[in-house]
Amino acid sequence: MISDRPIRKQAAGMAASLCLFATMATAQTDPPFWPQLVTDRTLADPAALAALEQPGQVIFEDGFESEQSLKNYFEIRGLREGNVQIVSDPQLAHSGDGAIQFTAVARGGRESGVGATAWLGAEGYDRLYFRRYLRFATDYDQGPLHHVGGGLTGVAGADRWRAMGTAGRRPTGDDHFRSALEPWRDWGRYEAPGYMFLYTYWMDMKRDRDGNYWGNMLGPAPDQRIVLQRDRWYCLEHMIQTNQPGQADGEMAAWIDGRLYIHYQGIRWRSAEDVKLKRFGIGLYVHRATRDNTVWYDDVAISTGYIGPK
Repeated sequence: MISDRPIRKQAAGMAASLCLFATMATAQTDPPFWPQLVTDRTLADPAALAALEQPGQVIFEDGFESEQSLKNYFEIRGLREGNVQIVSDPQLAHSGDGAIQFTAVARGGRESGVGATAWLGAEGYDRLYFRRYLRFATDYDQGPLHHVGGGLTGVAGADRWRAMGTAGRRPTGDDHFRSALEPWRDWGRYEAPGYMFLYTYWMDMKRDRDGNYWGNMLGPAPDQRIVLQRDRWYCLEHMIQTNQPGQADGEMAAWIDGRLYIHYQGIRWRSAEDVKLKRFGIGLYVHRATRDNTVWYDDVAISTGYIGPK
């Protein structure tokens, strides 16, 4: 099934969600269950790193080698307009001949977004690893704010559309959570597309100064930030481990080109057992699109364990 049904609602939510970047500057006391950054500790412990990078069972793969790939996604925003397409060109692909191309077209400074979302089943998973390859066009420049890189979503129940368009609201613990691995320019302090962090909504997130809950930035230590370059492929991988309801024992980690980049522990993702990882998405959203911006994704995979570079 391919549909553009919720695009207006979702785009409006994403536009509002970009106020998340004010959250980083908001002086607040950490909530009682604030995530703990443990990257250095994990890297220094071979046993802990090996456990985090234990392989699992691959449950989804897509190399975008033909138009058949489009059937893997229940929603593709921008397909009808021609802003999403499978390109067959080994010079553009990471491997093989194909990749999926997303273009957020210029809209006179208004928001512009495209993307593809896949459903992994109502039973869901407590631990998933999401690998994808991402490449930015040579002239990519999103301005100050955008969303790109892809993410994982946990929801309750069997509604694949659940929690779409909920930007600005804190998850309650029995409904949903989500996190994406994205770059940010920090208002121009970094070259486009920016340094990588984890854009995250969950039940213990901080509130913004305007009273809403915009996605919080969970990143590496400031001196460990990796700024992506344009016109080259990056292997991005992202893991979420849900918590036991009532416990703050959830985790999240991210890798860039096969090296652990971010590792957080002590996360309360949920308060109800039914909230599990059931959805993932890839795409591109530019808050103020004054020009066309293009990215490519390739070699997407979802697994119950670490995948690593292809």
